[in-house]
Amino acid sequence: MKDSIKRRMARILEFAIKVKKRTENVSEEDFRQDVLLQEAVMYCLGQIGEIASNISDDEQEKYPGIFWYQMIGLRNRLFHDYEEIDLARVYAITQEPISRLAEILEELLKKNSQ
Repeated sequence: MKDSIKRRMARILEFAIKVKKRTENVSEEDFRQDVLLQEAVMYCLGQIGEIASNISDDEQEKYPGIFWYQMIGLRNRLFHDYEEIDLARVYAITQEPISRLAEILEELLKKNSQ
């Protein structure tokens, strides 16, 4: 794995961990009521997508377990279609999908640091 890809994946992992930590033990109702939390989470998710969009298609194809298209698509929705953001969907992403992404990246980075 190229160093530049490692750095980008590590940054995506950092943002994924921030989302996980900020939303631990937060119900969907609490999430809907906390605008600052919503903004923080959406910023992190947007950054994940932005970083992912700067990884070439060729490099992305080497890691098919990572849902590149969805991360980039979410970034575009969050940054360009903010009036139509579905908070239920954003909250759902903070649960299992973000944890799965963090696990995949941790494993990849661990394998490639040896």
